[in-house]
Amino acid sequence: MIINLDKNNNESILYAANEVVKVINDGGIVVSPTDTVYGMLADAFNTDAVNKIYSIKEREKNKPLLILLSNLESVSKFSDKEVPDKIKKNIPGELTFIMPLFNELKNTFSYLKDTVALRIPNDKYMQFILKGTNPLVAPSANPSGYGVILDGNELVELYKDKADLIINAGVLENKMPSTLYDCLENKVLRQGAVHLN
Repeated sequence: MIINLDKNNNESILYAANEVVKVINDGGIVVSPTDTVYGMLADAFNTDAVNKIYSIKEREKNKPLLILLSNLESVSKFSDKEVPDKIKKNIPGELTFIMPLFNELKNTFSYLKDTVALRIPNDKYMQFILKGTNPLVAPSANPSGYGVILDGNELVELYKDKADLIINAGVLENKMPSTLYDCLENKVLRQGAVHLN
């Protein structure tokens, strides 16, 4: 199914978000704009759905996936480390931060290693979705090895037979991947829209 999304229209946002929630909670895969670029979304706790994303993206299993959360409190589901103040000051936002993963979760999440990359979107559409689902895996919606794809029409052609739902918001203007910060090493690994002091 393909739904066209107008991110400036509340009715369009609500309709698309509700459809995404239904598909995700049914174990499906959704290609959709996120708070940054287009992502491939699935329930982080659904192993079959996560494995399907690896398959669709042709991504190596040893490459972990980013997880989107609805709020700061949800970090405690994955890590017992305190989120650094410099991160707290910039979330929600286009900032992905790497935290140590609970030991007991390493068997649950075969796609994670010793750490987990988390982001809390500051985006009305994504917040609607995350309020109705578990945390979501959300790698960028491009085949492994390809650059970021910002055109929804291109993604429709790529994934119309592979994803359960595609949310097409057209071309995402002036979007870039999030800033990536390693909370263990205390350093920026990728500079994006958010600048940390």
